[in-house]
Amino acid sequence: MFMLIKPHTNYDFMGTRRFWATVSWLAAAAAVVLFFVKGLNYGIDFTGGLEINVRFNDAKVNSQTVRDVMKEVRSGDIQVQKFGDTDRNEYLIRFEGAEAGLSQLSKDIETKLGSKFKKNEFEIRKIDVVGPKVGQELKMSGVYSLLYALLGILIYVAIRFDYKFAPAAVIATVHDVIIIIGVFAITRYQFTLSTVAALLTIIGYSVNDTIVVFDRIRESMEKQKGTPLINIINRAINDTLSRTILTSSVTMLVVIMLLIYGGGTLWDFSFALAVGIAVGTYSSIFVAPPIVLWIDTMVEKKKAAQHNSK
Repeated sequence: MFMLIKPHTNYDFMGTRRFWATVSWLAAAAAVVLFFVKGLNYGIDFTGGLEINVRFNDAKVNSQTVRDVMKEVRSGDIQVQKFGDTDRNEYLIRFEGAEAGLSQLSKDIETKLGSKFKKNEFEIRKIDVVGPKVGQELKMSGVYSLLYALLGILIYVAIRFDYKFAPAAVIATVHDVIIIIGVFAITRYQFTLSTVAALLTIIGYSVNDTIVVFDRIRESMEKQKGTPLINIINRAINDTLSRTILTSSVTMLVVIMLLIYGGGTLWDFSFALAVGIAVGTYSSIFVAPPIVLWIDTMVEKKKAAQHNSK
């Protein structure tokens, strides 16, 4: 079996836990501040409106050209965003507004593009129309789905392991979600239903990675009774490090291919996955295990205090 990390390697992960804890919580705090200050660039899935994905074969067409054409159809707030490879002249055109009239607007846009460009000079690749009320319902459904997933993880880990492990798994997962949302807040990439799907995928991926480490910790606790937990955790992380890095690297390779070749429709999903895999791998090493140690330390101190008070 190929081992990326040599056997008997013993990096002192727990020795640097306070430093990484500081980094993690500062990053999470920054993400929360960004979310409330800048907010997310919600797609029409959540805000309601019309979104059209158009690809032009004429290299002379640019964002301003597209914006000028759209203003001939409808004045007001029009967002034109170029995306995909630099070689592809592809744009997302977004109009926010009430559901009434959006279907007719999409027809008007198609007619205007047809009058401005030859048929072989452009291609309408996707048209999405969502009403504001539906958008709000979808937003709440996305929030509930994330909360239910976290609750399910808490129950599952508590049953499979014990109360010391369950909070650590959930806190690490919440940390991952917060960081991803912070990245979307600062980059201003669209936050869509595809992004929510990616977050749910990352929740499962991150927990699976964490549980591999937890399994090794639990096995070692049973075999090495009397050994300090900090040593057991450190050894468990080192033993699973090769597997963790290899699995994350292979998964990331697939996601990078999606980013490069998946096109605009998969960009939000792929980007969220890429960030989530990196953050999830980090949290399974530097966030979840130290929290287990901290909870165990608090429990032992409480037991010692109760014993001394008797």
